[in-house]
Amino acid sequence: MLCHVCRVRTRRDFPYCLRCGTLRRGAAPTAYAAPQLRGLDDPALLVPLTGPVTTLGRGADNDVVLADGSVSRRHARIVRTDAGFRIEDLDSFNGTAVAGVELHGGVAGLADGTELSVGDVRLVFEQPRDARIGSRTMVVGTQLTQLPTAAQEEAPEAAGPLTARPRRRSGWALKQVPGDRAEPRWVLSSTRTGRYLELDERQVFLWHAVDGENTVRDLLFAYAERYGELALPRIESALAAFADAGLLRGLPGRAEAERPRGWRRAARAVHRALLKLEVSVPGLDRLVTRLYQSFGWRLFTRTGVTLAWLSVVGGLVAFFTAQGHHRLLDFGGAGAWGPVLLIAGYVTALLVHELTHALAVKSYGRTVRRGGFLLMMGMPFAFVDTSDMWFGSRWSRVVVALSGPLSTAALAGWSATGAALLPAGPASAVLYHLAFGLYLNTLYNFNPLMPLDGYQALTDALRVPRLREEASAYFRSGLWRDLRAGNRPGPRQAGMAAYGLAVVAGTYGFLALAVLAWRSRIGDLLGDRLAAPWTTVIETAVVALVAFPVWSAPVRTLARLIRRREAARAAVPGTASGAPVEGTA
Repeated sequence: MLCHVCRVRTRRDFPYCLRCGTLRRGAAPTAYAAPQLRGLDDPALLVPLTGPVTTLGRGADNDVVLADGSVSRRHARIVRTDAGFRIEDLDSFNGTAVAGVELHGGVAGLADGTELSVGDVRLVFEQPRDARIGSRTMVVGTQLTQLPTAAQEEAPEAAGPLTARPRRRSGWALKQVPGDRAEPRWVLSSTRTGRYLELDERQVFLWHAVDGENTVRDLLFAYAERYGELALPRIESALAAFADAGLLRGLPGRAEAERPRGWRRAARAVHRALLKLEVSVPGLDRLVTRLYQSFGWRLFTRTGVTLAWLSVVGGLVAFFTAQGHHRLLDFGGAGAWGPVLLIAGYVTALLVHELTHALAVKSYGRTVRRGGFLLMMGMPFAFVDTSDMWFGSRWSRVVVALSGPLSTAALAGWSATGAALLPAGPASAVLYHLAFGLYLNTLYNFNPLMPLDGYQALTDALRVPRLREEASAYFRSGLWRDLRAGNRPGPRQAGMAAYGLAVVAGTYGFLALAVLAWRSRIGDLLGDRLAAPWTTVIETAVVALVAFPVWSAPVRTLARLIRRREAARAAVPGTASGAPVEGTA
């Protein structure tokens, strides 16, 4: 269900749109909690907005009395209308600001989480919600973070890991997302790096405890007092994840990781490019918002979703009907224009696919940060950054993931219908080939073994964010460890082992296809221009670069093991690297 004002999805069990505050049609506001104003500097200031008009000012006759010298006697008022809540500045002396923009006697709408400045008093407008919907978002920006003193800068640099004092970095947001009451989940994001982490209750406890005052030892004892166990590995793992996401500083051994310089920075950039070469365009949210508000929201209405599914089902019937009149690679006399029009159709479908992902994100009121193209294992892919959906429910992420393949299947259905209805000829043949290719693309995107749309939907449905990594690790080591110990794998372990085997086989199969494709391209390009040895050398180099994401991880693991063994040998008294230990008689 979409809000009839801002066209963003609303909850059927909640009366207000959490984005614009508009009352849902047919909802009785008296049966629910009212929106509220909360003081950012004064936590005790909490005012429910129960009336149609709420006045703010220093005078005692106001609904909200703000006893501050910067506030006028009658400063502003908040009005509830059919289009949502708005604030009006009453020509106050020091003015009213909404999200940092001065009103100067004007009017501005209020969305959930909007920050207000009434004079020097800072407030936030919030819609009510319960555990089924998720708690409020806590956002800390750089403008709200106090700069540390010199003594505080030196404090985290401790001699040992247990005496270190890690602290949070500025620019983060934490939110409890919708989920089961028995197992609440939170999402922590860095507003500077764009990284997202999914946390449980214990990890949130640690996040709140890393304030620059508590040492790692303090965290260990506080965790034991709260949860009854000394879980140092779990604490270290959580702190490492915070640091890797750019959310924590002062962790021993992380100085170089936080600020790489010189050749280390260049080496990391080359390593990332070899793993996944990405070209992205930031700042797409404004454009996608305009497209969504103009026409995109219609795709997510009940009528739009029904038409999409009818296009998919009807298109399959039309495709099998058209098979009797067309053959693959026969463009019905279109000549060179046939492949050209087919490529144009594929590119258009690709853009529609990614745009549908972006519009689905906007239908939940979230942000589309960027989009672009990437090269992985030598194969090109297009993408839209939907990571802001981590602040939504897992089923909303499933919807966003499946919206792209559904749009591709719908386009395939329309193409198949055209191929079945049009008379035999170039247009009908091109549409048939386009439908065939788009159906293959849909099946490929639903492949749960590759990190594409189907895999993302599967991980969210199963609540296993790192399904590929965990299943592969269990198949490579955990399964054989259980078998050697005589432990019979249960249904979950058997499923993880089967999926891990499929992932390993699928990865190497995909790599084989990429290698064959690139060898063919290189061979056709070089032809007879170079002698046989040089052709082989170039083909080997290209294949090594294409396969880098596969062979680099085992090589790094082997190098790490060698370094650990050398360090262990050096730590034994009387030994040198590679020298035997002399015994005593």
